[in-house]
Amino acid sequence: MKTSMNIIIFFAVVLSISAFSSAKTSHVEACIRRNLAQSLSPSPSNEPETTHFEVAEEICGDETRIVMYFLKLNGKFPHYYVRALCNIFGDDEKDVKEYVIKKWLIHSENLINSLTCASH
Repeated sequence: MKTSMNIIIFFAVVLSISAFSSAKTSHVEACIRRNLAQSLSPSPSNEPETTHFEVAEEICGDETRIVMYFLKLNGKFPHYYVRALCNIFGDDEKDVKEYVIKKWLIHSENLINSLTCASH
């Protein structure tokens, strides 16, 4: 009985860790896709924002701050962020670099040139 309980707890922990890992990537991709959609859409209307919209804005803002902090510390983008960009743009490095130049204008040319989908 005790062994079966330990096995159940082990599988629950494994499932929760894997769910957290995949959720991290999906949030990043969702934020990037949202930024792309906002840049392509016309100006926002005067309709009041919903709670869901505010939560998504907060999550994306947090993701942006995390990436900015990682850039300051390491001088490069986090691997999960580059992987998300490559997934969104279908491993087209030219599109990835164009997005990064539009989104992260303040960073060096060396940083832009170091982006590659092949290593992620």
